[in-house]
Amino acid sequence: MRNSVGAVLVWLVILGLFTSQSLAQNEKIGFITTIEVLNTTEEGKIEIERLNQFGVQKRQEIETKAAELQQLQEQYSTQQRTLNVATRTDMERNIQEKERNLKRDQEDTQLEYQQKQDELLARMSAKIHEIINDYAPQNGFSVIFLRDQSQIYVAPATDITQEVIKLYNEKFPVTVQ
Repeated sequence: MRNSVGAVLVWLVILGLFTSQSLAQNEKIGFITTIEVLNTTEEGKIEIERLNQFGVQKRQEIETKAAELQQLQEQYSTQQRTLNVATRTDMERNIQEKERNLKRDQEDTQLEYQQKQDELLARMSAKIHEIINDYAPQNGFSVIFLRDQSQIYVAPATDITQEVIKLYNEKFPVTVQ
């Protein structure tokens, strides 16, 4: 009896291995490169350009303020020996205030840029997830992974990025504003 129970257990284990291997062989896996989707969809291209234009505009504003500060510092440097105490103190206070304001503007701009970027990524990621949730069951995928640097090799046949880009552009066409 003991031998028969052991034999049944061995057969169950072997049967389980074969079953799990055959199921695993029928599983369909896909990968997408999210950054490529963001950079290649029509919406992504437009939104990234808007974000870049915002960055350029803010950088120019900060550069203008930095040039004004530098000019004021140079003026102070050349005139400080000839200024009376009150004027010199006022100029020093003015320079310190402009330095603080410039630093705040830089920090605010960086934060605002990051917020805009995060909003864009969140908005587009939600749309990408919607597409994947529709695409996966319709095309027999058991799982779709987001590709990143941790995957050393991904077979090109499992990369569905281009299909996702095509579906994204079809489902979320860009309207000119």
